Amino acid sequence: MNAVDNTIYDRIPDAWWSDESFMALLRLAVNPPRFDYFRGVLARLRRVPTELSVLDIGCGGGLLAEEFAVLGCEVTGVDRSAPTLIAARAHALQGNLDIRYLRGDAAHLPFAGPQFDVACCCDVLEHVDDVGRVVAEIARVLRPGGVFFFDTINRTWQSKLFAIKFAQDWWPTRVVPRDVHVWEKFIRPQELARHLLARGMSAAEFAGLSLSANPAAGLTAFLRLKLAMGNFGALGSALKLAKSDDLSLSYMGFALAESQPCTS
Repeated sequence: MNAVDNTIYDRIPDAWWSDESFMALLRLAVNPPRFDYFRGVLARLRRVPTELSVLDIGCGGGLLAEEFAVLGCEVTGVDRSAPTLIAARAHALQGNLDIRYLRGDAAHLPFAGPQFDVACCCDVLEHVDDVGRVVAEIARVLRPGGVFFFDTINRTWQSKLFAIKFAQDWWPTRVVPRDVHVWEKFIRPQELARHLLARGMSAAEFAGLSLSANPAAGLTAFLRLKLAMGNFGALGSALKLAKSDDLSLSYMGFALAESQPCTS
């Protein structure tokens, strides 16, 4: 099994907010429907954003951290990549957003105990070596009743075909660098549910994230990108994703810290 290349984020810190980088796919195609779902969950749970402290684990350039900050939450972002955190701080400053960014590892969060109402860990779990350890750390820093938002990739034949072969292995269709993802590290929903329950968090809901409209616009934008007539920003904007019942490729969801987490 190849290793995930997590060092790539040290080499491309400015890519998070650039339409010329593959990261625009995450920013423009994935993040908007994902955050709409998270915001809707908070409304369903009757959580008032201006009263919430949020921890964004593996925050990257601040895509989710900034959304929560705009919503009125008190936001802390943690990431291993120092160059990425520099870029995140600079972008938050441009938007006059007050976000605390700290360097830290998802498996060893730099906090003494429960102090957050919400934790999110998106586009991260498929990159770590020990999912159970990361979930345990999240449970440790969440207050009782806290909400954990997640987003990751399912380990199925569909994800092997589209997220690995199509997106990063086959040169005619490749849109992301090799080894950004490794299929064997993808996580099935039932596996994540077991980790959550083992750490005192109820797996409250899982939801898919899928194409929501005719794919013709996305295909056209993809062809323009491959022909050097368009960019990743245009492709990301053309890919219309929405919450779905199909968990076969990408899924998101939330859990609640209903009991005292295990410490072992």
